[in-house]
Amino acid sequence: MTMQGRSLGPAVWILVALSLALTSCGGREGASPTSPLLVAGDHHTVAIKRDGTLWAWGWNYFGQLGNGTNIDANTPVQVGTDTRWLSVSAGYGYTMAIKKDGTLWAWGWNNYGQLGIGTNKDSNKPVQVGADAEWQSVSAGRLHTVAIKKDGTLWAWGWNDIGQLGNGTTQKSTVPVQAGTDANWSSAAPGGDHTVAIKKDSTLWAWGANRSGELGDGTNKSSLARVQVGTDTRWQLAAAGWHTAAIKKDGTLWAWGHNHFGQLGTGTNANSNTPVEISSSTGWRSVSAGGQHTVAIKTDGTLWAWGYNNFGQLGNGTSTDSRTPIQVGKDTKWLSAAAGTWHTVAIKTDGTLWAWGLNQDGQLGNGTNRNSRTPVQIGR
Repeated sequence: MTMQGRSLGPAVWILVALSLALTSCGGREGASPTSPLLVAGDHHTVAIKRDGTLWAWGWNYFGQLGNGTNIDANTPVQVGTDTRWLSVSAGYGYTMAIKKDGTLWAWGWNNYGQLGIGTNKDSNKPVQVGADAEWQSVSAGRLHTVAIKKDGTLWAWGWNDIGQLGNGTTQKSTVPVQAGTDANWSSAAPGGDHTVAIKKDSTLWAWGANRSGELGDGTNKSSLARVQVGTDTRWQLAAAGWHTAAIKKDGTLWAWGHNHFGQLGTGTNANSNTPVEISSSTGWRSVSAGGQHTVAIKTDGTLWAWGYNNFGQLGNGTSTDSRTPIQVGKDTKWLSAAAGTWHTVAIKTDGTLWAWGLNQDGQLGNGTNRNSRTPVQIGR
């Protein structure tokens, strides 16, 4: 069942320099260039407009669209009437967001406490997480959430069977718990059952599940403790799905973990438990790791994708998987992109919003439920 949203102009979506599907890279008053303002969840999508309003579309079984219903929407519907939304993150069946006043809000599926509101009850409207107004960034994963406060401390909540919360236990939590005592975290991203995070010294760390080498520490042993990924101090941003991808300050792109569909982009289908460089290019600007595919933008504005493509989520007009990056069209105006589980959304420099891939729940937002193998515009 589908609810139609309001008619939207073609260039109302807020412009951002980076937008990672499962990575929060820090939001501050006034929205920094790296605040995640367009995100793709499992089967839903969320975005913030220039006027600070928040919009969502797609699957809504758990209330993850936040509009007070549990009805799917194949066009954008507004989340309340607030105009103070700063950053947003979409997980599996739930959504997290931060307002300009530093408060943290959650809605959708909550069976494992992933909303962080102290219960296991779902919510189809935004509910505030505690009373703290010091949140800087938040990132929603599959069944757990991670967030960073303005003081640099790292917090997590939700499912924790393999230590993905990073607090040294396997006990789930329905409220935020601090991951260690360090106060120098700059960004964090939850994957399927693991977490990756970058400190202010540009070192990269990971913890949780490691069956496919997604921690990148050279082993396949899961870890309750935070383990450093190599010794490099040049990591700039990281993204996590069932695999991990990250960019260094020199613009090189690296990936590791699960690779059955070629989502690492290394030209093979072999998993890797250490970072492997993707191509020899040094012009990578942003990256987003979906369920089984990866999308990234170069500094020249071109958009690239690789991995699983059964639903056309690579956007190249085919349904053939790719083990190496392939360009999405010939456009050089891509500004940000986010990979969901089986769909992709992106914004161009003119503020227009585009989507492609699986659309059975309306997650492409173009008013239909038909899949698309090429980018289709949302809100013409």
